[in-house]
Amino acid sequence: MIRVIYFTDKAERLASSITEYTDLLDGRCGGVEDALSESFEKKIDLLFIGAAGIAVRLIAPYIKDKTTDPAVLCMDQEGRYVIPLLSGHIGGANDLARSIAAQTGATAVITTATDLEKVFAVDIFAKNNGLGILNPSAIKTVSSMVLKGESVPVKTKDPTLILQEETRRFLRPVRDDERPVINVVDKEWILSMLQLSGIDPYMPLPDRDTREDLLLDCGVSSRCLYLYERDLCLGVGCRKGTPVDDIFAFLRDCLSHKRLPMACLGSVSSIDIKKDEPGIIGLCGALKVPYYTYTAAELMALKGSFHSSEFVKERTGADNVCERAAALTAGVTAERLVGRMKTDRVTLSIYRRGSI
Repeated sequence: MIRVIYFTDKAERLASSITEYTDLLDGRCGGVEDALSESFEKKIDLLFIGAAGIAVRLIAPYIKDKTTDPAVLCMDQEGRYVIPLLSGHIGGANDLARSIAAQTGATAVITTATDLEKVFAVDIFAKNNGLGILNPSAIKTVSSMVLKGESVPVKTKDPTLILQEETRRFLRPVRDDERPVINVVDKEWILSMLQLSGIDPYMPLPDRDTREDLLLDCGVSSRCLYLYERDLCLGVGCRKGTPVDDIFAFLRDCLSHKRLPMACLGSVSSIDIKKDEPGIIGLCGALKVPYYTYTAAELMALKGSFHSSEFVKERTGADNVCERAAALTAGVTAERLVGRMKTDRVTLSIYRRGSI
C-alpha cells in the first residue's frame, strides 16, 4: 500500500498505472502537508512522482527515525527510475522500489551499501525476526564490520538467530572473553533498563535521541546494538466510537499489571468490521505497529480455549474478538499472556507469537 503524490499531467497518468496505492494526490491542488503528516504518523508509504529535490524538501520536517519513518520513494515522470529516499530496509522502500519497477518497467536505483555489496543488513535481520532496535545509532558499527568482511559477535538466548542460512556467514556467538556487538535482550532486560534510565516501560519509547542519551547515562554501550523481542500480539475489541485515549489508557494498565513493556508489542488485530475503527487505528499509530483484521468465520475457525460471549457473537458473528484475533496473529504455537480483560467499552488480550 502506498500513497502517490504527483505534480504534472504526465505524472498523473504514470501514477494511475501503479496498482499498489491507497490514494492518489495531485500536489497542485493542495493538501500535501496534511497528507505527509498523516503518512508519517500512520506509517503510510509515499511515492513522489517528480523531482527528488521537491520530495526531500517536503518530507524534511517530518523525518524522525529510520526505525519508524515510512518508506519514501521518488520517481521521474517519464517512469525511467524509481529511487528509495528513506527507510530502505526497515520501512521496505528498497523492496517497494523493486516492485514498482517491475510494474512500470522502470529501473530501481538502490543506493544502500549492504544491498550493493550483497551482505548482511542488521535492520533487515531485525525486521524479519520480529525484533525492535533500541539504539539505532549502533547500526553503523555492525554494518562497518560486515562491509570489512569481519564476523559480528552476537549474544542471544536463541541460537537459531545466528544459524539461519542468510546470517551464519556474518554472525557468530560471542566468546567468553569479548563484548557483543549485537545483544538480543529479553523483556525483563528491557523492563529493568528502561526503568533504570527513567523511561516509562508502559508507554511508547521516546524519540531516538532522547532514549539513546538516557540509556547511555545508564551504561548502555554505544558500540553495541541492542535488539529486543517484539513478539507480543495485541487483540482488541471495542464499542463503536470508543476514543483512542480510552483504549490506550486501558492497555497501559494491562501492561503494567502484567509487567510487559509496551515496546514489545508487535501488532494489533481485531475483527474486519472494525477495520476502520478510528480508536483502534489511532492506537496502531501510537504504537507504530501493523493492524490485522479477520472475518468472523476466520476467527471462529481457530481451535483453542477462548472466553465465549453470546452477546458478542450476536453482534459480530464471533463469540470472542480480542483473544481469537490475537491468537490468530500470533500463530499456532502462541502463548496466551493476557486473557480477555475488559472495561465497559474495550476488551484486550495479548499472546506471545509462536510459529505459523
